[in-house]
Amino acid sequence: MLARILLVFSLFGSPVIWAQKTNIEKLSKIKPIVIQQHPTEKEDNVIFLPMYFSSSHFLEPNTKFVIPKGKSVMSVHLVYTRFKVVDTFDQSSLNKKRFDNLFKIAPQLFDSDSVVWRVFEQKKAKTEEDARKMYHGFVVFLREPPKTEDVSKEINLLYKILMDFKDTTIQVPDQILYRKRKRYVETGRYLPRSYSKMKEGIRYESRSIWFRDPETRMVIDSIPRKTIKGYKKKVGMYNGNLLRNTNEFDALSNKKYSGKWLVVADVTGSMAPFNAQVLAFIRQNQDLRIKSHFSFFNDGDGAPQMIKRVGSSGGIYTCNNNHFDSIYKTVTLAMKNGNGGDIPENNIEAILVSLKKWESVDTVLMIADAKAPIKDYSLIQYLKKPVSILLCGDVNGAVPLDYWNLAVKTGGSILRSDGEIRNLKRIKPGDTVEVGKYTYKLTPMGLILVND
Repeated sequence: MLARILLVFSLFGSPVIWAQKTNIEKLSKIKPIVIQQHPTEKEDNVIFLPMYFSSSHFLEPNTKFVIPKGKSVMSVHLVYTRFKVVDTFDQSSLNKKRFDNLFKIAPQLFDSDSVVWRVFEQKKAKTEEDARKMYHGFVVFLREPPKTEDVSKEINLLYKILMDFKDTTIQVPDQILYRKRKRYVETGRYLPRSYSKMKEGIRYESRSIWFRDPETRMVIDSIPRKTIKGYKKKVGMYNGNLLRNTNEFDALSNKKYSGKWLVVADVTGSMAPFNAQVLAFIRQNQDLRIKSHFSFFNDGDGAPQMIKRVGSSGGIYTCNNNHFDSIYKTVTLAMKNGNGGDIPENNIEAILVSLKKWESVDTVLMIADAKAPIKDYSLIQYLKKPVSILLCGDVNGAVPLDYWNLAVKTGGSILRSDGEIRNLKRIKPGDTVEVGKYTYKLTPMGLILVND
């Protein structure tokens, strides 16, 4: 897919032009992005306008272009092949003619101030025959806004929870944690020496002169393993039926924060109940809010999957100030403009884009969906700040390997509702970790929950 092919051009820029009544002369001089081959799989919200090899004519003589109702154009790719039949061939001149012909059938594309233009040069073909088989022409990517009713439901859900959400401090009593113990006790009967008699179930009441072995049975019981002294803890309070628990709020509230923080939160899909708790925490912690920056991402603003390149999927919304109203509006704007689409998310891109704006922060707090893998894990090498992680939807559950490695390699931590897992580099495969009443074990799949 294009996401893998174009990794090198991802986060740190690629030759593009954002149209502002775009000049065709400028478009024809865009520096091409060199790739093996441009994807041509059919996909919703992608329109192909093919042309002949080494020609500015469309394959279909009467090609027409109409933007479907309710959709908008977000990007246009011009795709051609590097192979030349003659060395004197002028590619720039041909590109200009192709843009001219596109203008004739779709002038509205050139008037938009939001269309991103890119040019791709395919290098896979080594012969004229191979070149003629490859795609040439334009690829138009459409944006389809999320369904209004679905987004409204999510925003209303977030608002209802937030308005009724409170917190309190409780005294957690001493807790005794137990572990299961297997032991064998004698039954008072004795086993025969003969295997056949033993198999028949014959047992004796005495050892006799044969010195029979005693029969035993396994007993499983519990013995005290650990005592957790009582302590005070801030917890969320919500009396409605829209939340299963307040684990996200509890985990955030019981962490100690020092220095400058960057909070980066996933607002895709069904994250609303969890983001309501995140917002409740932000609202009720003014000190942290004042010394922190906030960013929210939706994995691409509803863009087609083909255009979501690793490192430049987009859909990242940074908050320009620390006022709670602005933070709330930024969250709802990100929700309105996109809901993710595919399950893997652009977590690291969101961090890197935000760090580019706020370089002075000390630590990143990633608010992520426990069920959504990291799409752009390959960009982890560019992270230079510690990343602490809260996995929403399963705060005290397993930590998938990609999130575990993100925290380990950046020197971050994993937040739990009863504490925090720190010093991750010291934890080796096979080691167990205790956080409150939970015990975890590090495996090749990540950190798994051993007891619940």
